[in-house]
Amino acid sequence: MKHHQLYYLLVSAVLSVGAYGGETEDFWDTEFGWDAYRMSDEHTAPLRAAMQPYEQHARRYPGVSTHADVLERSRRDDFTMHMGNWELFPSRPQHFMPYLDSLFVPGNSCTEPSWLIRDDALSMGAQRIKAAMSRHGIQYNLTLSGGYAGITPGSSYGRNDFVSTNNSFSGTWFLLKKRDNSQGLFISIEADWGRGYHFNERKQGVQHTIGSLSNPQSSLRGGNGVYIPHLALGYSLADGKWVGMIGTIDTSSYLDQNAYSASWNGNLMNSAFTSNPCLPLEWANWGYLTAWQPCDSFYAMYATTGCNGEVNQNPFRNISSNSWVHLTEVGWICNDFMGLGKGTYRFQYAITRNDGETGSGAAINIQQQLGKGSQLGFFTRCGVMDHDAASVSEVRAAATAGVVLQAPFRDSGWGSVANSDQIALGAMWLRPADSFASQKHQDEYGLELSAVIQLTPTFFIQPDVQYIFNPAGQTDRSGEFVFQLQGVFKF
Repeated sequence: MKHHQLYYLLVSAVLSVGAYGGETEDFWDTEFGWDAYRMSDEHTAPLRAAMQPYEQHARRYPGVSTHADVLERSRRDDFTMHMGNWELFPSRPQHFMPYLDSLFVPGNSCTEPSWLIRDDALSMGAQRIKAAMSRHGIQYNLTLSGGYAGITPGSSYGRNDFVSTNNSFSGTWFLLKKRDNSQGLFISIEADWGRGYHFNERKQGVQHTIGSLSNPQSSLRGGNGVYIPHLALGYSLADGKWVGMIGTIDTSSYLDQNAYSASWNGNLMNSAFTSNPCLPLEWANWGYLTAWQPCDSFYAMYATTGCNGEVNQNPFRNISSNSWVHLTEVGWICNDFMGLGKGTYRFQYAITRNDGETGSGAAINIQQQLGKGSQLGFFTRCGVMDHDAASVSEVRAAATAGVVLQAPFRDSGWGSVANSDQIALGAMWLRPADSFASQKHQDEYGLELSAVIQLTPTFFIQPDVQYIFNPAGQTDRSGEFVFQLQGVFKF
């Protein structure tokens, strides 16, 4: 027997009995990405049914640097198909720097600790599938949800009740990597689908009914079958310090992330909170993205895409130098800002070319714990565009801010162990661009209160209430309440 074959068998045997200092006997969770801890046995049943502890890649949270302990576990030796010095379809991704890791690695854990139902057949089955796919280099996040939205006192502009299904899939397929983990090739994809019941999602919905500039129902994903806003080929170099990507790109999946307000499923639901309303964060357009993180405390990203593409169409068909966007983001990551705890401070600059006119604008994005180790956090996004840049997003200026209490009750009951549980309060202000054709008010304001209640390891419900003051496109009322309730499976 050759030496390398003997070595392979020995290491495989060590892995199977839980080597690496005994740590592989434990599953890990990441507390919204802020910290890493060993899970207690009572919450690990779905994981244990699907994989060995050493196979686990804990869930990542974009906008938060992946914890060093989680990175260390994912960077151990991998034994898969190899061709010379390259591993094919590796079960462990190549190295990425901590902030970039949270953007490009989904992880293979889909179950969250839940105080009510700790394991169920659906969660166990979903985890088995996710673990099996990750052994072939495929890591993903799948969201299936259904929701109700109602408007009161009601508007004369359209219907007032909406029931819909809203679904999204995002994933990364790691194709190959160097055996020293220093570089690798991957494909990333996003697909969205859903439907509105008895209404057309593209022409109706809460936003159209009340004439608001922001979209209270940003969970709405349907309208024309399955659509693919992102499909790109990526490559990482220099031990994960640099990543490049080319293809049809959804820039909002990488730039303008914020751990406290980033998604319609589990954070505040209004689109003004999920990304900066005035930034031209284009999707379904051909483009390029590069990300660089030379050290743990600093990163920079640049993306350039078209801004006139159509979903599920040939991305090259509408490419034009007169419809293009350039976006740059730099971020400073601090483990303890003035004794408050972890925070990330981002600055963004945009240059646009639209209808033959060049515009520009700037924005900031801040997330900050309010107390070292605290479950309470603060976020804000603010930005302003000039006249020409604002014509891309139809928002001239915007400011959003809020506070989020994660896992609010630490001792027992709801919120004591579940990562998804939280209460969030946000406020927003938006000023429409001159190109917003239906403008009736110069300024639109809004408040939102939302809660997340995890019921099983993969399912939570989210009640939500918003009030939109002076909807930019409505004159018959000064404001509207929007009530929403959604149930979300996250695999």
